[in-house]
Amino acid sequence: MDKPKKSHRKPFKPLKPIGLPAHKYYLPGAYAITICTLQREQNLFNHPKLRAILYEEWAKLPQRFVGVVPGTIMVMHDHLHCMLILEDGYEHNKSARQIIKAYKGIVANEWMRYLRETGANYPGKIWQYRAYDHVINDEADFKAQKAYILNNPAAYKAKQKKQPKKPDEPS
Repeated sequence: MDKPKKSHRKPFKPLKPIGLPAHKYYLPGAYAITICTLQREQNLFNHPKLRAILYEEWAKLPQRFVGVVPGTIMVMHDHLHCMLILEDGYEHNKSARQIIKAYKGIVANEWMRYLRETGANYPGKIWQYRAYDHVINDEADFKAQKAYILNNPAAYKAKQKKQPKKPDEPS
């Protein structure tokens, strides 16, 4: 009797929930968010046009969503950190997560338009499926998150200096 073939696939594991399950993300508040490139594609966000799109579309969020303040943003080589504020006094019909999803879609569409117009050979898919968020609790947390975002480039450079160079890398 033949033995059943053994699958070489890893068993399916559902994604862990991100964020606070009980938090209502459409209520006024501030959020620190990290969004990564698909498979942490190295240096994709260093492309000048894509970097410009990221910053421009972030600044335009209030034109698309009433009562939304696009806070501090820092674009790194393969991810970005940002702060999104849903202002008090507005009925937000989109949650912070839905706004970030829309932002990712807008950026992707603009990037694809650029690739079609120029024929540039870069990946069209740029985003990881999810984003990581942190609900900001108070003024001290807000200041700490802002400092983390603004200091991220320096922290990255310091980390790179500590890592030993590979034998085939130029000094």
